[in-house]
Amino acid sequence: MSKQEASRVVSLIASATETVCALGCEERLVGRSHECDVPDSVRLLPACSAPRLDADRPSRDIDRSVRSILEQALSVYRVDAALLRSLRPDLIITQTLCDVCAVSLRDVEEALAEWTGSRPALLALNPMRLEDVWDDIGRVAEALGVSERGRALRVELERRVRGIAESTARIAARPRVACIEWIDPLMAAGNWMPELVALAGGMNLFGEAGRTPRR
Repeated sequence: MSKQEASRVVSLIASATETVCALGCEERLVGRSHECDVPDSVRLLPACSAPRLDADRPSRDIDRSVRSILEQALSVYRVDAALLRSLRPDLIITQTLCDVCAVSLRDVEEALAEWTGSRPALLALNPMRLEDVWDDIGRVAEALGVSERGRALRVELERRVRGIAESTARIAARPRVACIEWIDPLMAAGNWMPELVALAGGMNLFGEAGRTPRR
């Protein structure tokens, strides 16, 4: 990715959208994903993606639809290539952690396949543990040319988390916590969620830190 700071950004993952805003760069956002809704002001931005399935259906029906889509080697999401081109981004932020949970790098690359001339830089996030989440703040900040703000934001967030951990360390009886990411079929949360539970003073029952969620 070019070292030149991005001035027109499309974020196709909600966490990155929040990060861009937390870094004081919301005015650079020109597009978002259909899931990006924090802060409220980003809802005014055009949504460049949409699910291929009815997200209002029951959990089991959605799971069946996802399986059917993936068996056809299709994506769970549509990326509006024409809208992306009209927005003229110089940076698109996406992810490679989960093809089902959010717009993926592959989805974006397919949307850009027929572009000619100058193409936007792609930044794909893949946080497996809490440390990776902190690192991704730095990567987004560097792409925006505000590395110092990124370091400051990370320090502040780590300070807050450390303060919570110090307080919860005094808890004698730790509550048993089950973090569920999907109801039907039942799927336990993994990645950084077990770490957060432990830091908050709980005892995580299911799912492993650094591992993707499992049934």
